[in-house]
Amino acid sequence: MPRDEALKRIKPILNDLFEQADPAQAAGQKIESDDDICPLYCAISRIENRYQNPELIGRGGMKEVYRVYDARATRHVAMAKPLPEFNSDQFDAFLREAHLTARLDHPNIIDMFDMDLDEQGRPFFTMQLKQGRSLRAVINLLRSGEGETAYSLRDRLEIFSRVCDAIAYAHSRQVLHLDIKPENVFVGEFGEVKVCDWGMGVVMSQTEGQSPSTVLLDPDLYGSLLESAKGTPIYMAPEQKEKRRHKTPQMDIYALGCLLHELLTFELPVRVRSGNSKIGLALAATIAKATAHDPADRYQTVEDLRQDIARFLAGYSVSVEQAGLRREAALFYRRHREACAITLGLLTVLSLCVFFFVMQLRESRADALDAMAAAVAARGHSQEAQLRAENAQERTKRALISAEEAQSRAEEAQTRAEQAQSRAEESLAKYLAEKAESERRRDRQVSEAVLHAELLTDIAFLRDETLPLAFQHTNQHLDSILSFNPPPQSHAWTQKYWLHFLTQDFESALQLVRDGKIIQPDLVRLARKYQPHVGPNGRLDTDHFIQLVRDLSRNEPWRAPLAEKMLVYDNLTPRPADDQTRLVREWIEINNPECENLQLDFNAETETVRLRSTGVTQLLRTIASTNYQPSRICLLQTLRPRVLDLRGTNIHDLSQLRSLELIELDLRGTPITDLSPLKGNRMLRRLYVSPDQFTESDMEALPKSIEVIVGDE
Repeated sequence: MPRDEALKRIKPILNDLFEQADPAQAAGQKIESDDDICPLYCAISRIENRYQNPELIGRGGMKEVYRVYDARATRHVAMAKPLPEFNSDQFDAFLREAHLTARLDHPNIIDMFDMDLDEQGRPFFTMQLKQGRSLRAVINLLRSGEGETAYSLRDRLEIFSRVCDAIAYAHSRQVLHLDIKPENVFVGEFGEVKVCDWGMGVVMSQTEGQSPSTVLLDPDLYGSLLESAKGTPIYMAPEQKEKRRHKTPQMDIYALGCLLHELLTFELPVRVRSGNSKIGLALAATIAKATAHDPADRYQTVEDLRQDIARFLAGYSVSVEQAGLRREAALFYRRHREACAITLGLLTVLSLCVFFFVMQLRESRADALDAMAAAVAARGHSQEAQLRAENAQERTKRALISAEEAQSRAEEAQTRAEQAQSRAEESLAKYLAEKAESERRRDRQVSEAVLHAELLTDIAFLRDETLPLAFQHTNQHLDSILSFNPPPQSHAWTQKYWLHFLTQDFESALQLVRDGKIIQPDLVRLARKYQPHVGPNGRLDTDHFIQLVRDLSRNEPWRAPLAEKMLVYDNLTPRPADDQTRLVREWIEINNPECENLQLDFNAETETVRLRSTGVTQLLRTIASTNYQPSRICLLQTLRPRVLDLRGTNIHDLSQLRSLELIELDLRGTPITDLSPLKGNRMLRRLYVSPDQFTESDMEALPKSIEVIVGDE
């Protein structure tokens, strides 16, 4: 059938449809193409690139998350991709989160949309774009004294109940989260709650033997691939810190107890107390039950924890409260306040009526009683004499009985004394056993806290944005164990001295020495040398600070990690641009021993760094080494340059600049021949290269957003 004839036949049908939808458009409607018949289908069929306009919104230890536009679904979603440095051997570790989230379908768990490979064969998955704010932002808002109206106690407990609903559902699907914390819970503008970031979760085996899916998803099997994504220590159950320990629901229940503690007190759950006056006995008992040290003493299911919160919100006592009669009566009155008030009013009216009736009855009986009083008095005199005789006889009998009872009580007292002595001996034995166990528990707590503090002191480098939080957590842990007053040679005092030294608080560090604490002699010598030069601002001037870095890095090479952290911590309160440039120049010379006549110019206004010296071959730290994964922070990081000129240096590896957010880079006259580290760069806008330094194919492989300028120096 000719196309024109077919269109002519279906035109009346389409006109009828247009008239039902919009009569104003029906008249004179002409059908000329498939777009007029099925516009949505045609529009979708023309989409070549489904996910468009990526915008980086977050970056973690395993992945980076983009806000992208889904052209087919016409909405914005969140797209997660593995970090650029991940290779194909690490893709399964990245896909664990998508695999776990896809198993879960619950209104309080973030939704998974799609999982696929991009044009380079690298995996990605898309999920619901989180709206609102994280529970961490809510707690920070409440801690600052704001948000009390929007997030009352009832609102916060209802948010927590929805988190419990999500975790209870996940447990029913044999999935453990293992990284529950405020950063992983989002609260929407209309009260919706979403639990996200399931990358640390595992699937529990339904039998004693481990099933194939459990083996596939166990994060412990990936080793160092998930090292940067391991759980938050203060939210981890004690047994969860043992890497190969079998994962149980009680680990999530412990984290929920810590989350409830911080949500109610706005304080980090460093030490959860069972009697917190800020939140009341009922909620304090609930938190203590959920965060018990022994997993067997915690709630056995998340549903049990949620039920106690529901009972509290409904005005009932919780299962772990051990409420007395007065507490139950008070709760009953709060639940039925109006009915109790009405009942009390009726009882008051009834009492008044009874009172007036009794008063009238007393008046009528008073006259009769007066008449009877005279007769009773006469009869009483006659009976009084008889009673005195009977009383004398009775006193004699009681005296005999008292003598017999005294002898019996003496025998019973002797028996009780013997029993009391036996109980005292048993109590002494129990006390000595409990005292020994208490000392063993205290020693274990000290060892665990020192181990957590060493996490900060052993790592090679920390990013400046994470250093203050690491200091806060480490100080809290150290203060908690130093309250036990360990021996002077305890490693905990060394850790405290180290933190004082790193922050240039040499006076506090030396006070520990004066108090008799045993500290390494080299650090004590340096603290005494530089303490007189600390200024009113609590810091060394630039000249003395540079000299201290030299002493730590050159005279004591094994102290180089300490020098690095002092540079990063000092940069939290930036010095003038010239002084900051001198510090960076010193650090480059330390890490490049062959460097001579180093020229380092920094323009703070244009954020431009110009580096000149043939002896400069490394812009990454090469001195420090630790038992942890080495840091890859560029030595120029503290200057935060946007424009970098490397002409006249011997830098040969562009991966050394990966942590810098550059928009312009000059590589002319350098031995660099590999541009592959720039292929995934989304910040760089202009690149200067020498003629014949790179092939045409190398430059064409760069992102289109990078303008390559070829020319002589």
